[in-house]
Amino acid sequence: PNDYTVTGTTNFLDEKFTSSQGGQVTIYVEGPMRNGDALEQIYRAGDDPPETFVKEGGRADSTSIVTVIMDRAQRDPEFRALVARNDQNDNGVPDDDLAEIYDYLLTSDSRATALDYITEDYRSSRVTYQIEGDASDSAATADARDVADRFRLKATATGSLVVFQAVSDVIFESAIVSLAIALTGTAVFLVFIYWVIEGRPSLGLANIVPVVVTVALLAGTMRYLGIPLNAITGTMLALTIGLGVDYSVHVVHRFADEHRRVGLVPALDRTVRGTGGALLGSMLTTVFGIGVLALAVFPAIGQFGILTALSIIYAFLTSLLVLPSVLVLWSRATSVWDGFGGVSGLRGR
Repeated sequence: PNDYTVTGTTNFLDEKFTSSQGGQVTIYVEGPMRNGDALEQIYRAGDDPPETFVKEGGRADSTSIVTVIMDRAQRDPEFRALVARNDQNDNGVPDDDLAEIYDYLLTSDSRATALDYITEDYRSSRVTYQIEGDASDSAATADARDVADRFRLKATATGSLVVFQAVSDVIFESAIVSLAIALTGTAVFLVFIYWVIEGRPSLGLANIVPVVVTVALLAGTMRYLGIPLNAITGTMLALTIGLGVDYSVHVVHRFADEHRRVGLVPALDRTVRGTGGALLGSMLTTVFGIGVLALAVFPAIGQFGILTALSIIYAFLTSLLVLPSVLVLWSRATSVWDGFGGVSGLRGR
């Protein structure tokens, strides 16, 4: 591992060059490219480019069949004359006899370059736009889709950047759905089990509060540390529920046992000192055991280890700092409910 240099080199390149070297987005255009306004649509789409697009002379820095035509016209007098004859508004973009223009390109030494941006049947084309290095994927994707909407022909924003953002959105949506299902299922189970064991189903709701706080803290930490939401880190939000419940259940169950014999404050004191001390040892061994993954040379595995260790620490802290306050509120709320004729309260208040 001490000789593994790929990660260090990649980090160096990202740090030094990402801000100046942006990515690309592609607009895939489908339709009859022989129509007189097909090339004009591609050319006009680059006017007044969005903020994330690299600008060149007030226009978007792009490469398309239009730029191939312009480059060829600059170095080929015969082709330049052909373009000029079919350019009605003198902007360098032909408007008539486009099939003849394409045929000329595909029968010349520009054929390979032209086929990178238009199909041989002249039914589709693609345009690539350069993206600013400091632009976020989400902003660049949104701008690419806005530019695609400028075409009257069918146009779709695509490219690795757009696809990656779409995958990230799906992962995020899946993580949120999984999180909601896991939280709901856990809450229902806790309510049921505390109703069966303690006769107090509302303890299940109190039990779930520190878990929600733990998930929120972990999500905020991911944002603060700049850890991306991907297939590995996204699962941590749902896994945190299982890790958090393990700690909070011990605290609530001990509290319920002590509350039957002593008052509210003594019950909390015994719970935090006794069960809290045991949980501290468990937390430390688990954190250091799984935290070793943070040393992995593969960044995704390292991030997984860091997030897992943090989720355990947060679960421990919320169980001993947040949960006791929640139990105090729970005790007061159930006292009021019992005063109105609800189920008799736990003894010892």
